[in-house]
Formats: sequence, structure tokens, C-alpha cells
Amino acid sequence: MAKRQRVLVVLSQNELDSQPEPALDRGVFIARETNAMLELFISEYHPSFYTPLLGKTLHNEWKPETYIRFALSRLQEISETLASREQLRVSSDAAWNRHQYDGIMQKVSSIKPDLMIKTIHHDSRLNRTLFNYTDWHLIRTCPCPLMLAKDENTWTTRAIVACVDPSHIHGREEGLDNLIIEIAQWLAYRLRGELHIFHAIEFMPEPMFRLWQPGASYNNYKQEAREEHETLLNELLRPYGIGSRRIHIVESKPADALLSFAKKMNASLVVMGAVSKGTLENLFIGNTAEKVLDALSCDILIVKPNPIEVRETVAEPVFG
Repeated sequence: MAKRQRVLVVLSQNELDSQPEPALDRGVFIARETNAMLELFISEYHPSFYTPLLGKTLHNEWKPETYIRFALSRLQEISETLASREQLRVSSDAAWNRHQYDGIMQKVSSIKPDLMIKTIHHDSRLNRTLFNYTDWHLIRTCPCPLMLAKDENTWTTRAIVACVDPSHIHGREEGLDNLIIEIAQWLAYRLRGELHIFHAIEFMPEPMFRLWQPGASYNNYKQEAREEHETLLNELLRPYGIGSRRIHIVESKPADALLSFAKKMNASLVVMGAVSKGTLENLFIGNTAEKVLDALSCDILIVKPNPIEVRETVAEPVFG
């Protein structure tokens, strides 16, 4: 896999208010270990700037360009601190856009980062991840690998789990599993972690099998299906030199199995794919990922098989 050269970290107002975000921590960590350039970015919008409720004086003083100047100043302070303390190449930028997602995608289209990192928050009491509108848009349409950094994850183990499914027809056609493995293997090497390959086999329920093949042996079906999966997985992994100790095949529902496995391994990062059926609107994250994104407490890296054309949007003018 090619060397990562540019990491885009999407920040929020919290970071500007000196409340450190996991995304910045991960970005610094990855940039330091891979000698990548780090770009800090914030896309904001406050509708109160366009209402008279703030009062005439305050409304005149606090215009969008005022906020952008403030954001750029704070980002510059953070960048200079990181450049000095971590010896990193750091740049920063800020945008004013009615929809945060549009501002981020315009930035992605402009600089074409090799990796984007954004913070998402996991509520341990509810065992739920709190995704907002922007998060879901980025998960489905961000053209570059997207790392979702969770606030409870500390990367203590540096165990990286790559989820593959060589039996998935769309993934095979688009080379998605290969891309997942290459990215995960590269990260494990550069971050001094340990890569684990995960694959789940979900057999047809026995009652359904009995209707489909009356009189046939259900155990034979399971054995043959497992052998077929093992053959496909071995063919997929042959070029990568991954030892059998780090290859895990689990017979269970993929979502449940992945959650249990990630917890057992105390994973720091789970790498999984999104599959395209030909158009942007038909891109979906997959049943497994839809179910586990909420429940995983570790960071998640979403990978797509081919670059997706970034939707053109008209930026809302900041000045003038």
C-alpha cells in the first residue's frame, strides 16, 4: 500500500474551546508514526448570525467572517504547538457552510486526503454511538478512508481487526477485501500493532434448509459451506503472508460475532468496507456494519472500493 501522505482531521467547536477531541489525538498519532502531513479543518454554521434576536450591536459585530477569523486563529495556535512539540507538518483551514457535510466534502475534493478522521461519541450507558446527520453522510459517501474516533478508545492494545467477506459477490468484483487488508496491514505495520483477519459464516437456518433440501444432511451442508469459505479466504490471504494464528473464522451472525470478537481482542480499530452497487445513492455500508457501528466502542475505519465522485456544492460566501 502506498505511503500515507496527508491526513485530514475534522474538528468541532470543542477543540477550539480547549476540549481535546479523539480525532486530533488519532491524527497526531498516525501522522507522527507515518511521517504524514496533518491538516486540521473545521466547518461551522450558526443560524443565529442571520437573526435579529442577538441584538443589533452584537449582530453587526459577530458576522460569519468574524467567526472564521477566530477559528483560523485558534487552529493556527494548535498547529504551531503540534509542529513544535511533535515535529509534524501541520496546516489548518476553516469554512462557513450551512451544512457541515458540504463544507467537509468540499475540503476532501480540494486536498484529496489519504485518510480523514472525525470524532464520534459513544455512550457507554446506552451502549450506543451517537451519530449525527453529518456522520451518516460521511460514512456513506466520503471517497477516502474514513476513521471514526471514539472518545472511550485509548489504543492501548493496538490490535487491528480487518473484517473481510470473500463470499460477497460485490466485494470480490470491486476488490474491496484486498483494499481492507492492505490498509489494515499497512496501519498495523506503521503503528506497531497486530493485525487480525476476521470472517464470519452465517449458515442457512436448519428449518429453511429442510424446506430447501428435504432429506439432505444439514451437517454435511454446514461442513461443505465452511470448506468453501475457507478456500475463498485462503485464496484471498495468500499474497499477504498472514499467519494462521491471526486468521479467525467464526460460525455465527456476522454482527454479533464481530462485536464479541472485537471485545475479546480488546481491539483498538476495526476496519470494514462499504460496497457500491453502481451509483452514489445505492452505496450502502452493509448489514453487518449498520448493526455494529452503534455498538462498537473502538475506532472504526470505513473503506470503499473505488473513489466516489464528490458531489459539487456551492459554498456559501463567507466575506462580502
